[in-house]
Amino acid sequence: PLRPGIIFTMTLYIPLLLLTLLSLVSGDIFDAGDDGQLDDYDDVWQVENIDDYKKTSHNFNSVNIPDEEPTATVPQRDSIIVNARKRRELNLAYDDEWMSKPEMLELNEDTDSIALSEREASDGGTIKFNTRYDIPRTLEPGDFIEVIGTYKKARFSINLKANNGQIYLHVDFRPSHTTVLNSATPHWGSEVRDSYPTFSSGKEFKITIMVDDDSYRFFFNDELRSKKFPFRKSTDGVAYLQLFGGGNGLKINKINMPGDKKHELYVNREAFHEKISELKETIRNKIAGKTLSAVMDYANSTEGSLDLFKLELLKKVRSSGNILNIDNQEISWLLNNQEAIEMFMTSGDILNNNWRKAVEIFTEIIKQDPEAKEGLKLRLAVATGLTFAYPVRSQAIWSNLIDGIERYHQFVEWAKEKLFFTPFYQGTAWHLRYIVGSWQTNEEHIWARENILQDYKNEDKVADVTHKMVKYKLYNDDGVSVHSGAAYYYYKPITLEAFHKIGAVCGGISRFAVGMAQAHGVPALMVGQPGHCAYIWYRRGKWVLGNDISGWSKSDTHSYIQYSWKRKAPFFPAMDNAQKNLNNYKLSEKLRFAARFSEPHDKFEVIEAASSICPQNYAVWQEMELALEEPTLPRDVVHQAVVSTQSRSRYFFLFSS
Repeated sequence: PLRPGIIFTMTLYIPLLLLTLLSLVSGDIFDAGDDGQLDDYDDVWQVENIDDYKKTSHNFNSVNIPDEEPTATVPQRDSIIVNARKRRELNLAYDDEWMSKPEMLELNEDTDSIALSEREASDGGTIKFNTRYDIPRTLEPGDFIEVIGTYKKARFSINLKANNGQIYLHVDFRPSHTTVLNSATPHWGSEVRDSYPTFSSGKEFKITIMVDDDSYRFFFNDELRSKKFPFRKSTDGVAYLQLFGGGNGLKINKINMPGDKKHELYVNREAFHEKISELKETIRNKIAGKTLSAVMDYANSTEGSLDLFKLELLKKVRSSGNILNIDNQEISWLLNNQEAIEMFMTSGDILNNNWRKAVEIFTEIIKQDPEAKEGLKLRLAVATGLTFAYPVRSQAIWSNLIDGIERYHQFVEWAKEKLFFTPFYQGTAWHLRYIVGSWQTNEEHIWARENILQDYKNEDKVADVTHKMVKYKLYNDDGVSVHSGAAYYYYKPITLEAFHKIGAVCGGISRFAVGMAQAHGVPALMVGQPGHCAYIWYRRGKWVLGNDISGWSKSDTHSYIQYSWKRKAPFFPAMDNAQKNLNNYKLSEKLRFAARFSEPHDKFEVIEAASSICPQNYAVWQEMELALEEPTLPRDVVHQAVVSTQSRSRYFFLFSS
């Protein structure tokens, strides 16, 4: 057996070799430079009616808010804009101190308590805040409560309380900050914090609180959030629901109280977990103790491909606390169609790991369009599901989300009209993700195709038109700095046309290039460089840098964009080469999954075979580290494999990009 020191050295060697050959620079992931473009429109706060807002107890002393509505110098602007940094200085009228003071609010005699499973409000669709709504019976596992409203930017909370006013669950949504889950006991500081959901102004939202076996789970628009809140007291004591906060036009339109129906997550979880256990047992029987040749045969078979990819998808869904209804017709088709599930599982990762959302979007597409089960439409449907599992925002108005299913249908129509360049029709689902995920609206895509300079209207030059159509300007024509954010663009939507007419710095110039390429069916995306924003795009069959000042080695990730293996930009050429040898990449992935079921002393052999078949598969190299830690590995086997691996890796990384 290998000595521990040698194993440790070998464990480090292969990843370091890859990183060295890639010339990657160590350091934390960073966003693009300070380019004056708003990466998140939480950086501005819109107050719809300043007079009404001032009637609350907010302290505006430290914030420069005009006493009057904006003048004609900012036309068609109905909101007051407050800088985000100053916004955080606001002294909110309510805070978390009330959590430590159990209270019983007087029930308004003019307002009936809700004791039905569902009840609509009678005053135009608004449930009242600070009012008791009785829960009709004792809460049980699987029960759920839904709060449905129309969003305007305001802090609010949903509270489950006992008859004595004590809080059993407090779900507090704090704009641009966090979601806090807590109870009145044992003390503040023991809360659970989750990320803030993506609310859209003027759009309906649904908050669901589900009672699990030992905790409360909460969902936003039917998506399970990652954090759960453990019971601190038995749910027997929960008597009513009460809402706090609100204002600024936020409305609660409906409250659905527990009825006979149990939540889908609770009902279907057992069958879902049983399916995972069944698949594990099947795969283990096919692989454990078998020769490499037998493992290869199984991985290459239709049965093995379906088993391995199906299990991996179900495990990814489960890892985020979700389940799938495996009896659903469209989901069942995905799980049992070899081409579809292979494509789904070899077209890149998802930024927030919300694989359930990806499945839901994909299956809704094939339900609406049965022709999406093959060919270009299948690739586009997979790309759409994977990409829009993480919210895709509109560059024009960052608070607006782009609808993935609507985008699929629109791109299908444009494809029929032959409006795209060749890369759109020939790309894999992975390539299509960086077209369909465009931050531009449909109208902007049309504008781009109608207004591009004719000399650049081809797939080899389309992104480079940005240097001819967007002027680099630190100040707009009225002298407003680009670092003023929305003011630079006169508080108007930041569209491709706005970049063209008003100007931009590195961020806007790169976004224009990416938008132009995607509007013509050419993959492109933003990348960050130190103090700068660049882009990469697909030109003549390879990824190239644009608006570049630092090269590949210092090109990093950019917010809201999915990168291959969740790594830095230089990994794009590696994934591109894997996609160009897709059958090898698929087999490499199946062997990577299969190795987890091999006997400990056989894992390295299977993983090493996967790396031979597709040396571009970075995930394989990560798992090889674990395989090398096995103390029973024969020394000569590792030595022979590593020498061969060095040669293959050096050849690939020197000559493939």
